[in-house]
This record gives sequence, structure tokens and C-alpha cells, in this order.
Amino acid sequence: MNILLITLEPIGNRMAGPAIRCLELGKQLAKHFTVTVFSPYKTSDNLPFDNCDLKLGLSKRELFRLANQQNILIIQANVLKQYPQLASLDKYLVVDLYDPFLFNIHLQYVNHPPTIASSIFRLMHKSLEKHMLSADFSICASERQRDYWLGRFCALGRVNPNIHSFDPSLRKLIDVVPFGVPELPAVSNGPGPRSLFPNIDPNDPILLWAGGVWDWLDPLTVIKAVGVLKNQIPNLRLVFMGRISPNPQVQTMNMSSQAEELAKQLDLLNKNVFFAPHWINYNERVNFLLEATIGVSAHFDLPETRYSFRTRLLDYFWANLPIITTSGDELAAFIENRGAGIAVNYQDVQGWIKAISTLLGDQKLLRRCSDGSKSLAEHFSWDHAAMPLFNYCQNPYHLPNHKKVTMPNLFERAYSIYHRGGKEMLFSRAKQIIKDNLH
Repeated sequence: MNILLITLEPIGNRMAGPAIRCLELGKQLAKHFTVTVFSPYKTSDNLPFDNCDLKLGLSKRELFRLANQQNILIIQANVLKQYPQLASLDKYLVVDLYDPFLFNIHLQYVNHPPTIASSIFRLMHKSLEKHMLSADFSICASERQRDYWLGRFCALGRVNPNIHSFDPSLRKLIDVVPFGVPELPAVSNGPGPRSLFPNIDPNDPILLWAGGVWDWLDPLTVIKAVGVLKNQIPNLRLVFMGRISPNPQVQTMNMSSQAEELAKQLDLLNKNVFFAPHWINYNERVNFLLEATIGVSAHFDLPETRYSFRTRLLDYFWANLPIITTSGDELAAFIENRGAGIAVNYQDVQGWIKAISTLLGDQKLLRRCSDGSKSLAEHFSWDHAAMPLFNYCQNPYHLPNHKKVTMPNLFERAYSIYHRGGKEMLFSRAKQIIKDNLH
């Protein structure tokens, strides 16, 4: 099998979650198949990903020529917006639905005129619908996400008698491929935050925020907790690894500016709270992780939270970090159940203060949480996570054709009722059949 994975995110030294996922899944599949990974962005970075053939910055014509040489296309759920013809190439098409991004649009454009937010939402809604109806197989990041997507598939009429006959479990329609953790242990390869920020001393405890500062996340509560705790733990440090997305199409989000402004107001900026000046390189992130004391992540009480899969939490597992996070999402439940850390209520400053104080004041508890994090790393290894996708690529299939759901006509209703109950049932329901079809 020749397989092409497509992301619209830049692939290079600095990558956000979608690009990381695309590349890491490509690396897993390349152990067994001939794999190419595509991004529309060129790069001059020296990329050490030898087992995947990277095609970066191709024109549309070159991409379609490349796609025509493949057996399977694996695309993220925004690709057909830019390259709609890919759905018409009669290839096996896999759509990665790990990011339920429609929930985020409301937050990103909350300060824009309603017409703009509505226009963008409707555009992305129809684009997502095209992906879901074109896919031969879809993947998502968790069982909770799968429930959400099955609901959407039902609403689209994609879960119908033909699909049920094809596979009653619906695992052939959509299955779970979580974000993963590298199989090799985390090993330092250079300087980390203690070198980047001179005000952080070798023995200072570091709370590490490893991902972006997006509008649906809540760094403000964590910053407020650090502002209170600096009186009893003066050397407490909170480090944000990335503020500005490596994708030039993604604008700096309001929450990023709010977080920095709050740190200034509380007289914490570059004293107790630090923001990396640029997105940390993918292969250098390990140095931040290994110098951290606790990994942190916080979010709001939103539908986005319930169906999210915070990808950078997986890096905390990889580095065996104790974790403090907000409750409400599936990974928070994993963290609590495996004893890898503490889950705090939404926007609960006092809860964060208590959680930070408790972990930093109990070295035995820190070690137990580190062990719990290590066990989660083993559970979420990339080779294990990618197995359903590997199984599909070994034996690909096309789903039964989708037909738009319409009301059955008069003949179809009459035949169905006669078949189930004969003339007596047909006569008894004749009036209702006619009434239904008139409406």
C-alpha cells in the first residue's frame, strides 16, 4: 500500500498538535507501508524523519499528481476545504476527526461581529459535513469523542441500515486512535527553561504549561494561584512553552495577551511567570519537560472541554511528570484514576493553590504521581494508539454509498406495512400513510 497523509499545518522544527499527529502516525505506518506526508508549507529545517517521505510546499497540481499515485489518503478534517478534489479521486479516504474544532469557533470569534462568526461557522460546518460524508473510515482520539461523532453521523443519515449491515459495531465507520507517546524514553538533548530564563535557579520548582495559550484554555486561574503562592513559595516558577502558533495562518489569540497582561498586573512577569519568546522546537521540548517539576493544564466549563483531547498532556506522561489539570475532560479522569496527579474544578483558584502546595510539599506523593504518569505513557504509546489505523490500511474498504435521507414515498410505506402485517395492518393504517405523505 502507498499511503499519503495530509495536514494543513507546517511541518518542521516547530509544530502544533495537528502536524505532530500527522507526522507521528505517518512514522508508525511507515514501519509497514510506503508512506508520504504532505504539508503546503515549505521549510528549510533539517528534519530527521527518515522513514517518511516528506513532500512540503507542493502546488495543487503536484499534490493531485502525488495523490493519484497512492492507494490510501489520510486527511485531517479541514483538508477538503482547500483541496476538495481529493474526495473525487476514487482512493480509500481516511478522515482524522481528533479535533472537534466547531466548538472552538464560537470562542475564537466571540469579539467579532455576529455575521462574521456565523459565516465562518457555516463554512466550517459544511466543510466538516463533506469530510464525514466522503470518508471510508474515520478516526478520533477517545471513546467520548467517538460518541460525539456517532451522533453527528446519525444526524447526517450516515448511520443507516446499509452501514448497520456492513458493521453493526460501527467500528468500520469510526474508531479510536488517540494521540500517542514516543516509544523511546525522554532523554535530554540540550538546554531547557533554567538556561533560557536567567531568573530561574537550578532548584526552583517549575510548573510547565507545555502547549499553546488558546482562547478555550484557562491560564488565568493558574497565574492567579501563582500570584498568591509567591508569598509562601517565593521561588515558584510558571513557564509557558508556546504563545504564538507556528502556523502563520493562526493569529495570536486573545487569551495569550490576557495571560501576559495578568502576569504584569500581578507583578509576576519574568519573576514567577515566564513566556517562551517563540514556539519551542519539537525535538527540544524534551528539555523543558525534563526540567519541570509539575505539568499543568487548565480549561473552562465548555462543550469543547468535554470532547477535547489535550495533546500536550501526553508529553507530561512521556516525561513521567506529576500533573495538575482541570477536571471535565477524558484525560483528567485518566490522570486521577491512575494516580498521576490532581484534577481541580473549573476556575478554582483556591483549588489550584491547594493542589500546588500539596504536591510540592510531599515528595512521596510527587514520586507516586510520577509513577502514575509513567503508566499512562505505556498505555498511550504511538505504536499501540495507531493500531486501528494500521488494521484499516492492511485491509482497506469503501463504505456503502451514502444517500440523503428522504421521506419514504406512498408505495414504500404501503409495502413495508403489508410486509410486516398483511392486508389487515395495511387497511388499518391507510389513513395515516396518506396523511404522512401529504405532509
